[in-house]
Amino acid sequence: MKILTSAAVVLAFAAPAFAEDPVTIDVARSDALGQYLTDAEGRAVYFFSTDTRATDDDAARISCTSAACRDAWPLVTTSGDPAAGDGVDAALLGTTEHADARVVTYKGLPLYHARDAGAGIPEGKRIAAFDGEFHLLAPAAGPHAGDIPAAETMFAGACAQCHGQAGQGVASFPAIAGKNAEYIATMLMRYRAGERVGPNSGLMIAMAAGLSDADIANLAAFVSRTFE
Repeated sequence: MKILTSAAVVLAFAAPAFAEDPVTIDVARSDALGQYLTDAEGRAVYFFSTDTRATDDDAARISCTSAACRDAWPLVTTSGDPAAGDGVDAALLGTTEHADARVVTYKGLPLYHARDAGAGIPEGKRIAAFDGEFHLLAPAAGPHAGDIPAAETMFAGACAQCHGQAGQGVASFPAIAGKNAEYIATMLMRYRAGERVGPNSGLMIAMAAGLSDADIANLAAFVSRTFE
C-alpha cells in the first residue's frame, strides 16, 4: 500500500481543481428536449442565466459562487483545451479561468453540470435555482440573429418604453442590459407560450404573442450586443 507523506498530502489538497483530462463536449438528443450538450460521461451541461458571457474584450463572469451553488452545480473544468464531439462546433468552445480552475465555455458561457444528475435525459430545458435559471445548451448555442437593424427598430417601438432606451429598466420592468442572448430569447419564448413570469406577465405575453422565432433571435442578439 502506498503511503503519502504529510508534505504530499498538503500538495495534493493545494493543487488546482482541474479535471484529470481535457474535457470532450458531446451532443445528446431526446424527443422532449431535442439536441443538447453533454460532457463525455453523458451528463447534460448548462449555462447559468445570471452569468455574463465572455466578449472579445472581457472574460466571462461567473455568478454561481456560493458554497451551496457550487456544490449543487459544479463547473465543468478541464486540464487542457476542450475537445468537440460529433455535432459540436469546436469554434464555440473555449475556457475561462476561475478560482484556480480552467472552466469550459461554449459561445463564451461558462458550463455547469448538476451534481446529482448522471447520464440520461435531464429534468428539463431550464431549472430554477440560486436566484437564476440553469439552461440546457443546444449545439447551436442559442438563437442566430439575421437582421439586427430590424431588431433595433422593434426594440425602440415595443420594448424601450418599459425596459429603457439603454435596457436599464423602468419602474417595475427589470434591466435587461448585460443579459446574454440565450436568456433574452428564453424569456421571450416563455412569454410567447403564455407562461406567467413576474409581475408584468400580462403585458409581456401580449407583446411576445406576435413574435416569430426570427424576431426573438434578432431581439435577443440586439439586446445582448448593444446593452452590455
